Amino acid sequence: MAKTRFGSLDGIHQIRKKNVASTTLISAGLFILIFIGFLFAVSAASKGSVDEQKNNLSAAIDRAVMQCYVTEGRYPESFEYLKENYGIIYDDELFRVDYVIFGTNMKPDITIINIGER
Repeated sequence: MAKTRFGSLDGIHQIRKKNVASTTLISAGLFILIFIGFLFAVSAASKGSVDEQKNNLSAAIDRAVMQCYVTEGRYPESFEYLKENYGIIYDDELFRVDYVIFGTNMKPDITIINIGER
């Protein structure tokens, strides 16, 4: 290598190679951490979306049940009746609706269960 009045430059090239290697490792590690953080954020947003869909479905079913009772004077005899006559539409691969009726004059027990994850 080149000689200067202070000595050889061989040591400087080795220091630069070490710095490049450590900088590359730090950059790769930082990229992986940011990517993992991004995946967690997307997962949390997706879960919030499913919870919101469940809340919206519950509110829509409650409104349809009340509307049926007010207009017809009785609660719907089945969930299928609500879907056909009151426009309840939902993702049946994501939710299961358990609809238990006790009588035409008693409000049914409605439970929404998550059966799929997105």
